[in-house]
Amino acid sequence: MMENKRYHIVIASIIFAIVTWSSVNLRNEYTVALRIPVILDDFRAGLALKYPVPKTVTAHFKGTGWALAGLFFSPDIKYYIDVPSLRPENFIVTGRDLMEHVKLPVTLQVVDVQPETLILALGEYKEKSVALIPHVTLDYREGFGKVGPMRLVPESVGIGGTKNIVASIAEWPTIYRKFENVRSDIDVDLPLEEPQNYAVELSRASVRLHVNVQPFAEKTFAGIRVTATGAPAGREVVFIPSRMDVIVRGGIEQLSRISSSDFQATIDYQSLVEDSTGAATPSVTAPADVKVISRKPDRLQFIIRKKM
Repeated sequence: MMENKRYHIVIASIIFAIVTWSSVNLRNEYTVALRIPVILDDFRAGLALKYPVPKTVTAHFKGTGWALAGLFFSPDIKYYIDVPSLRPENFIVTGRDLMEHVKLPVTLQVVDVQPETLILALGEYKEKSVALIPHVTLDYREGFGKVGPMRLVPESVGIGGTKNIVASIAEWPTIYRKFENVRSDIDVDLPLEEPQNYAVELSRASVRLHVNVQPFAEKTFAGIRVTATGAPAGREVVFIPSRMDVIVRGGIEQLSRISSSDFQATIDYQSLVEDSTGAATPSVTAPADVKVISRKPDRLQFIIRKKM
């Protein structure tokens, strides 16, 4: 019984100490930053903001701990912009003006507001489509890789705003996402990057990302004919040997669908004329997403002669 009473005394002492400490400290003055959402009221069709208006403003307040605590228990602190009252002419709102339209639960000193000013004006609403850019990183499991380009469906998105705002945007990214240990096809919804301000609107919030992933293998394609490009009429180049083999790496299914005729081995005629060694290395063109890892032979001897 005595031990239980001691526990109660210890707990009560701790609680009393915490309350006392909090009471003393909350009487002191502090400065805190608060992000305040900006809300557009009653936006009319066919109109858009001429200038970027952020979706939040950051205000620094100074006050006692008790007063500042009230900020964080009031979730309805917002700045409302009465859009119907705006005109084509510029209307400048300073940070101090802005805070006069925010209802605070307690009286506090405003130290600073960012941005310091907002320029409000309306213009005619315009739309256009821009290309979507995937902002992704793909890390494949060993022995796997991408076959063909990654695809976004749809490939473009509609953006809206005033003429000048819309004209300044050429493309729009997805959010960043990293895929690790990839060993199978990717087919997922990918959100688009949200506009950072109210001057731009998007016609959709996400797209579909498709990536064809296959196990990779190596394969040899033999008998690829080597040719000289740009040879003048009456001249020809004889390569020794006249054909070469290449070893390539690619997706298993992809490699099964291609043949030696899908490769080209060429050497520019002028480079042969200027060569003094009597041997040259061909440039090999392979199907998309197939990587040439070696060739046999790597260099070929050649003879330039009159065409027979």
